[in-house]
Amino acid sequence: MKPLLLCLIRIFGRLWCRVHGAEVDAHALIHGLPRLALKPGARVILESGCTLNSASWSNPLNDGRLTVLFAGPDAMIHFKKNSGASSSRLIAFKKIHIGEGSLIGSGCLICDSDMHEVPLGGTHPVKAVPIHIGNQVFIGANCTILKGVTIGDGAVIGAASLVCHDIPAGALAAGNPAKVLRNV
Repeated sequence: MKPLLLCLIRIFGRLWCRVHGAEVDAHALIHGLPRLALKPGARVILESGCTLNSASWSNPLNDGRLTVLFAGPDAMIHFKKNSGASSSRLIAFKKIHIGEGSLIGSGCLICDSDMHEVPLGGTHPVKAVPIHIGNQVFIGANCTILKGVTIGDGAVIGAASLVCHDIPAGALAAGNPAKVLRNV
């Protein structure tokens, strides 16, 4: 009975994402109902084997927060094969790329823009710079990844880190701001 129920939940999750504008492969695993907001011209792509955990039962670290995928006008959020996120918020005004096999822990914020003009109330346009997360990257729970960051293949980001600069491939980085501690 439980496998049948889980299968139905996943089918409904994929349908939910498609109805809200995402391009979802038939083999993506959607647990719960993520919040999706796509502006005109935006794309959210979930390739084969991707997992979105958006329910408290789907991951022991999930505390009831939904996974949120927001893509502004003409922006893109792209999850490559076998990647995934748990109860995290991804906000793209340009592009967020999640490489193959990369995992994003519970409670993370990944945002490719300042979200408002800097200084607040100024006349400068909101700055957005794409984020690229390589293949086989692990991002621990409650991390923040800021605009313009590239995280190289195989890197590991420690829990509760603030990543505001590029992290090279194969590095273990942690802290606020995140610093490379050693190679994995």
